[in-house]
Amino acid sequence: MLAFLAILVGMAKVQRLPASLQIRDQAAVSPVVWAVSGWIELIAAAGLVVGIFVAPELAVVCAVVLMLTYGWLAAKQLAQRRPASAMPAIGLSVLSLLTIAAIFAAG
Repeated sequence: MLAFLAILVGMAKVQRLPASLQIRDQAAVSPVVWAVSGWIELIAAAGLVVGIFVAPELAVVCAVVLMLTYGWLAAKQLAQRRPASAMPAIGLSVLSLLTIAAIFAAG
């Protein structure tokens, strides 16, 4: 689930979809940083899928990268006193943390 959502969000950023650009502008993130974070999400999502089947350590690292990426955006929006705008990023951060816990629980 996390990989699927990261691909959707990352593609929206990389392809500069209007809704993504609106979020970027509201969060006051530079276009370059926004695009780079989209590529990070796409690469981490791919690593997460591969890691689940091949190397759980890779999956954990990729889930941590996603958690930090979404946490950064949530913190940026919360710093701007926009708690409602931060909710999707907070949700994805929590999903990342739950994914990490599930990987560890699976052994």
